[in-house]
Amino acid sequence: MQASIENQPDGTIALHLDLDAARAAFASIIFASRFHKDIAPLVRIVEEKWNPDKRGRDSGRTACR
Repeated sequence: MQASIENQPDGTIALHLDLDAARAAFASIIFASRFHKDIAPLVRIVEEKWNPDKRGRDSGRTACR
C-alpha cells in the first residue's frame, strides 16, 4: 500500500494513493458515514459511481470502474 501527501503552493493538499490505499480510504469514509450525517452525501456519490444500479436512470452519467 502506497500513499503520499503533498502540500501545494496554493494551500491545497494532493493525495496520491495506489489502489489498495484508495480502497482503504473509501472504506474508512463509508464506515465513518454511519456515525456522522455530514459525510453521508459523499458516500452516496461514491456508491453511485461504484454501483450504477443505485443511481437514477435519467442521470446520464456513466459508472466509474
